[in-house]
Amino acid sequence: MFSKTLCAQFTIGIVFGSIIACSPTKFSKNQQTTNLCDVSVSKCTIQTSSTEITQNYKVGSGKVDILFVTDNSASMSKIQVQMAAKFAGFIQNLDAKSIDYRIAITTTDLKSVLVSKLISFGNGSKYITKADTDRINLFNTAILRNETLQCEDLITAMFNTYGTSFQSTAYYADQYPIKCPSSDTRGIYTANLVVSENSSSFMRSDANLNIIVISNDNVRQGNTMEIQDSAATFINMMQQQYSTKYWDFNSIIVKDNICKQSQTLYNAMNQIIMNQSGPAISGGIGIEYANLSNSAAVDIDNNPRPRGQILDICQTDYAQNFNSMSTQISQGARLFTMNCKPNVAPTVSVVGNPNAAISYVWNGDKVIFARGTEGTSVSITYRCYTGPT
Repeated sequence: MFSKTLCAQFTIGIVFGSIIACSPTKFSKNQQTTNLCDVSVSKCTIQTSSTEITQNYKVGSGKVDILFVTDNSASMSKIQVQMAAKFAGFIQNLDAKSIDYRIAITTTDLKSVLVSKLISFGNGSKYITKADTDRINLFNTAILRNETLQCEDLITAMFNTYGTSFQSTAYYADQYPIKCPSSDTRGIYTANLVVSENSSSFMRSDANLNIIVISNDNVRQGNTMEIQDSAATFINMMQQQYSTKYWDFNSIIVKDNICKQSQTLYNAMNQIIMNQSGPAISGGIGIEYANLSNSAAVDIDNNPRPRGQILDICQTDYAQNFNSMSTQISQGARLFTMNCKPNVAPTVSVVGNPNAAISYVWNGDKVIFARGTEGTSVSITYRCYTGPT
């Protein structure tokens, strides 16, 4: 979210699609030249007190770090399979828009996340990128949680052997902590840990953040919520640590009672697996996840919007959910972050057609291109003060 104290700058020219800016006349604090002339720069001219930088950019191909928070408790294996089946389409949509993404996975199981914040992919990395040629298989293998299926198999076998009293057996009490993750789903808490600590340096300072929670339960269903589990706590953390970062929080959750009733583990005879007090494993409406997705935010063009989408975990085809999220991600990818905050307006020109106009807004170290300009290749030139403080 951008500060409203900054003055707005609008496209008025047609020569370079440039902007007239009410920019400060005083130089800001000097910046390290070595940090400015990185691999993203196509031209870097170092002078006595300033550095001029030129970067090439395809509008809509901005950087986005995507964190999946997957519920790995029992009853989620079918949903994990459905997610894996449609992930290829999600990646294809991002690739078609040339979006520079990183994708990481964590779970809702706080106990395991405290040990290792992010799940390791098959190549040993904590996140995958478009440079990974086998990225679809890497994701699918990681999203299919063995502990989920193992736990479901244990519960089904115990029910078939001992009936509704299976949870009172000594064998079940011994095997559950070995074969099952925690049934206490705490997806907001675990997401907070990953993001606040920037685990494995997954998040880039100049990238948008998109968090996607997949759960058929509410936060701490049946347990008392703690402050770390609340939407308000997560929002406060983001405001304190990442005040200028553009971020989304999407929830693929149980949205209503009809969906909730279907989120129950069945055995081979299609009988509901019961314990003595009711269903042994059942879902819950994701109220707190929805609260976070519904929280007030602004879009990339500074228009009011909810923080993210609330999508139905009970739909049979996850392609629609992934299409909705990839569209949202691409809208945010119209934002380009410069390597520093220039004191005068950057110059933007269309590659191959320097007389063409392109609409954009300059805001600090951000350039936000207008809707409809996606796919346009541009050259952005700006100057940063690098002299004495």
